[in-house]
Parts: sequence; C-alpha cells; structure tokens
Amino acid sequence: MTNEKKPVPATPDASNQVSGPSVGLLVTGIIGASFSFLGLILSFFGTGFFTIWRNKFGEKYFGKEEFVEGFFEGVVGVASSLVGILVAAFIIYAALKMKELNQWGLCVAASILAMIPCISPCCILGLPIGIWCLVILMRPEVKKAFS
Repeated sequence: MTNEKKPVPATPDASNQVSGPSVGLLVTGIIGASFSFLGLILSFFGTGFFTIWRNKFGEKYFGKEEFVEGFFEGVVGVASSLVGILVAAFIIYAALKMKELNQWGLCVAASILAMIPCISPCCILGLPIGIWCLVILMRPEVKKAFS
C-alpha cells in the first residue's frame, strides 16, 4: 500500500451552496412583509390580529386580556408593523445580496435577525432558514467567495 491520498470529491461552488438558503431567506422576508403590511392595514382601521381571533373564537380562548389585545392596535400596532416591514425589507435585500455573493456580513446579520422571534417577521420559518443560512455562510469556501 502506498501513502497516496485519495482525491477529495469536488464540492459545489459557492453560488450553488447559497442558492437554497438565499431563496429561503427571501421567502421568509416576503411572508414577513406580507403579514406586517396586513397588520399595518388592520391597525389603521382600529383593529388587530388579536381582535379578529377573539371575535372568531370567543372569550373561551382569550379571556379578558384586553391589554394584550389593545397593545397591538392603534399607534403601537402601526409602529410595530412599520418595524416589521423594515426588518422584512432588510432580510429581502440581504437575501438578494447573498444570491449575488456580495456583502457577507450583511447576509450573516440578516440570517441572525431572521432567527429572532420577536424581531423576525416570520419567526416559525425564520429560525430553521436562519440556521441553514449561517451554516452555509460559515463554510470557508463560501466565505472566500464573498468579496
């Protein structure tokens, strides 16, 4: 037996590696922007998601938590929806930059932002997508491709 090393199988290039995570991050941002925009419209009409759900399901599930319900209506509802739209826009922008292999730090920041439940506009989808993005972005060959 000789001490020859077996050839390492070629890994797909960085653009192929970031393709899936960038699309997932883009979808997360679009869904988040849609829900935030809907929340903004509902806040302008003096209602919110909690009011709609309470009226649909009755007080059996919601009790008398008027504070929580009222918290996401009116001025606070408008402000939280605007913040959600801005965060979603940032995530969408970073997803597009990730697809182009530009601005590695921005892509990492957006991936982390997508994972935070109270900040991310679509936290259920954002957590696994954000983790996936970070795993791919931390690979040395992908990091090197961003420049």
